[in-house]
Amino acid sequence: MQVKPLTCVAHHRDRANPKNIGQNDAMGEFSLTAIDSLSTLALMAASSPVEAQRFWDVVEELIRIYCVTPLPPPNTNRTSSWGRFQGRSHRTRGFDIDAKVQVFETTIRGLGGLLSAHLFATNVLPSLPRDYHPKFTYKNELLYLAEDLGRRLLPALTLSPTGIPYPRVNLRHGLPHGIKNPWYYNRLPTHAPYHPDGEPEHPSEKFWQHAKSVKKEKPDEEITETCTAGAGSLVLEFTTLSRLSGDPVFEQAAKRAFHAIWKRRTPIGLVGSGIDAETGSWVGANSGIGAGVDSFFEYAFKSYVLLAGNPDEGYYLDVWEKSRAALERHVLVKEPVPWWNNVHVNTGAGIQSGTWIDSLGGFFAGTLSAAGGISPENDALDLAVRGNLVYAALWTRYNALPERYNTRLSTIEGGLTWYPGRPEFIESTYLLYRATKDPFWLYVGEMAMRDLKRRCKARCGWAGLQDVRTGQRQDRMESFWLSETWKYLFLLFDEENPLHKLDTPWVFTTEGHPIIIPKPAEISTKPLPPRTCARPPESTSFFSTTASRDDLFHAAFFTKLHQKTPNINTISSDNPLDLYVSPCNSTYYPYTLPPHLIPPNATCAPLPTRDSLDLIFPEGYLAPAASAVSTLLSRFTPKVQRVNNGLKILSLDSLRLSLTSDDTHLRISKVAGISVGRGETVYVDRSLVAGIDDINFEVTPNLQYAEVRLLYQGVKTENWFRDILGLGLSDTMIGDAFNLAVAEAEEKVLATVAQGAGALPVLDIDFGSVYVSDTAANAEVVVVKRGGCTFSDKVSNVPDSSTVKLVVVEDYEMVASAQPVVERQMNRWGRNRRNRVQLVQRGRVVGGLEVT
Repeated sequence: MQVKPLTCVAHHRDRANPKNIGQNDAMGEFSLTAIDSLSTLALMAASSPVEAQRFWDVVEELIRIYCVTPLPPPNTNRTSSWGRFQGRSHRTRGFDIDAKVQVFETTIRGLGGLLSAHLFATNVLPSLPRDYHPKFTYKNELLYLAEDLGRRLLPALTLSPTGIPYPRVNLRHGLPHGIKNPWYYNRLPTHAPYHPDGEPEHPSEKFWQHAKSVKKEKPDEEITETCTAGAGSLVLEFTTLSRLSGDPVFEQAAKRAFHAIWKRRTPIGLVGSGIDAETGSWVGANSGIGAGVDSFFEYAFKSYVLLAGNPDEGYYLDVWEKSRAALERHVLVKEPVPWWNNVHVNTGAGIQSGTWIDSLGGFFAGTLSAAGGISPENDALDLAVRGNLVYAALWTRYNALPERYNTRLSTIEGGLTWYPGRPEFIESTYLLYRATKDPFWLYVGEMAMRDLKRRCKARCGWAGLQDVRTGQRQDRMESFWLSETWKYLFLLFDEENPLHKLDTPWVFTTEGHPIIIPKPAEISTKPLPPRTCARPPESTSFFSTTASRDDLFHAAFFTKLHQKTPNINTISSDNPLDLYVSPCNSTYYPYTLPPHLIPPNATCAPLPTRDSLDLIFPEGYLAPAASAVSTLLSRFTPKVQRVNNGLKILSLDSLRLSLTSDDTHLRISKVAGISVGRGETVYVDRSLVAGIDDINFEVTPNLQYAEVRLLYQGVKTENWFRDILGLGLSDTMIGDAFNLAVAEAEEKVLATVAQGAGALPVLDIDFGSVYVSDTAANAEVVVVKRGGCTFSDKVSNVPDSSTVKLVVVEDYEMVASAQPVVERQMNRWGRNRRNRVQLVQRGRVVGGLEVT
C-alpha cells in the first residue's frame, strides 16, 4: 500500500481489476511504503535520538500488525491491516494474502527492505545509536517476516522448468494452476487443487474497507514472459536471507535463476531484455543497459562484492567483466558523447527505432565508478563521469528526467514524458562523488533537490511528474521516493554517516537497501585477478576537476540545452531560492554550479566526430561475369540476405554501403539500410565482383570464409542427425517426427576455412549431390563434432579415400569465428595422406537462442 500525495488517501491494490499489473505488481496489500522506507529511517537515525525513535516506532507497528494479534479495542476502526490478521493463528500471519504480485518488485522492495532493517536493528549495519534503547525488545521479528515472504515467493523460482522465475506469484496460493503448462504442474504433489469459487473466506476479511465492488482475485492464465532484470536480480536478497535464516534453498534458487539467464547469452555476449520462463527463449530482440535488463549487470558486480570470500565470487566477477566488454563493444556509442544504444541481441546491430536513452539506464555510471577495472589502463571512472554528464545535462534541460530521450530527434521519445521519482541518476551522482570527492557532483545533487522540492513536493508526500515539460503531477508516490531517491541525496551530503566508514563488503540493493553478510560461510582458495582503481584527479581548492574538463559542454550540445525554455508556471514553491536560476545562459549546467569552480581560461575541445562515407552502386550495375537482370525486375529483387554471423549481398544493383570509422579502420555499418553489428561480417559472392575493372574499386578475395552448399537426399533425420550434425535444417523441413525421411533438402553453410601448414585452400566447393551415409569412406563430405582432439587428429581419423573431399567441423559452443588450424594431414597409421582433404568449421548459436 502506498499513499496518494495530492489527495492524501491510501493508494491500494486494484482488486476490482486484477489484471491492472501497473498498479498491482508492487502492491500486495501490505505496508509497502513503510517496509521499503525502513532502511532510510535507520540511516537517518544516526543524527539524533528522535530519528532513531521514528525507526523503532515503524518497526513496532509492523510487528503489531503482522506478527502479534491482540484484539483491537472496542469501536476501533478496523483497517485492512487489522482485519486481515486479527484472530488468525501463527500459521496464517505474515504475508498470507490472496494477492498475485510481481516477484521482482516484491523481492527488492519488501524482502530487501525487511532484511536491511533487520541488519540495522541488530547493529550488523551501523547507524542506530547503540546507547538508545527502544521501548520494546526486538526479537528478530523482521527476519521472520522476511523468511515468510521469501517462502511465498519461492515457488516462482523452484517450480520453473528452466530455473528462470515466473514473473508473478500469489502470496497465499503460489502457482497451483499452471494454465500454460498443465502437465508440469499436475505432476507436482506439493500443492492441493485450487478452487477459487469454492474457497471459504476468512471471517476477518469482511472488515476490508475497500470499494464495494471488490472482487476476489481468480487465477488467470499465467504470463510466462519475464524481463531479464527481474529474473536475474534476486541473488543479493535471497542469498542474504539464506545466510541469516540458515536455509540454503533461497540462495540456490536465485543463483540458479541468474545462471539460467547468463548461459543463454548470445554468441556476442549480450542478454536480451525479455525471456520466457518456461521455454528459456528470448522474447524480443532488444539489448542494452536500460529497462528490462538494467539490474542484471548491477547484480553481477554487486554479487561479487557481497560474496567476497565465498567460492563463487569469481563467477560473478567474470560475468560482470564479460558483460561490460560486450556492452562497450556492441552497445556503447562514443561520439559526440558516450551513451548506450539499443541493439539487436544476436547481432549487435543498432535498432532503427531504438536510438534512445532511458532514465533507468542512469544507474550504469554509478556501477562503473564502483567497479573500476582490472588495471589502471582499463579503469572505467572516466567513462562513468562522461556518461553521467549526459544525464546531468538532460536533467538541466527538463528539471527532471523523462522516461526516454530520443538521441536522434533530440526530444522526448514517443510521449514518454513522465518522471515518477526514479533514483538511478541521483544514485550515480552519489557514487561518483564518493569515488572522486569532486564538489561538482554536490552541485548536481543540489540542483536535483531544488527541482524536486519545487515541482514534486505535495501535502502528503512526493508526487511524480506526468509531464516533465509542463509540470503536470501524478497523484501517486512510489515507495522508492523514500527508499532510494531521498536516501541517496541524504547520503550525498552526510559525509560522516557511519555507513561511509564501514570497511567490509556491503552493497546497496537495486532498491537502495544496504545489506551485508555478517560472515562468509567459506573462504575461497581460487586466486582472483587484481582489482585496481585509478586514483581520481584531485581538485584544487578553487576549481572542480569535472568542471574543468574540456569536453564538459559536449553533453550540453548533445542534449540541446540551448533549446531549453523554462516554464515558471510549473514552480510550486513560494521560496525565491527554489526558482530556476542560471548564472549565464541555458547551456550552463548544473545551474547551481558556482562560476568560480570553472577556470577562467577554460576552453572547450572540438566535438569528436566519426568519419563516414557511402559507397553507392548505380542502377543496373553488374560485374562483367554476372547475369543480366531487367531494371524493372531488379527493383523488386532482394539486395541482402541475413546469414549466420552477418549479411550476404545478393545484388550490387543500386546498392548503398555505409562505412563508418571504428577506432582505427572503416567498417560497414549499413547495407541497403540494414544495420550491421560490430561483430558481423558482410559476404559478397565472387560472381558479383568478378571481372570488375575500376581503378577506384579493388577486389581482394577473403580466403578465411567459404560458402558450402550441401544437397541432402534420402536422409532420415534421427536424433543423432539433429544433435550431432546440426546442419541447421529448419523444423518445417524436418517435420515433427524425428524419423521422417527427407527426399531432398539443400543447406548453405557459411564456414571458416582452416589455416596452417597442412590446410588446403578452399576456393570452389561444388560436389553436386552429397550423400551422408554410415560409411564415411563412401561420403564426399564428413561432418564431425568439435572437441576431444586437434583438427589435425580429426583429419587423421577420416578414411584416406579419394571420395572424401571435405571435412566440416561442427562447433556447438563457438561464440566467435575461431580459426581452425591444421598443421599436418596424416592417415590413421601416421603416414602422409594420399588424398588430402579440405577442412572448414561452422559455428552455431549457443544457449538455445530463439528470438520470437
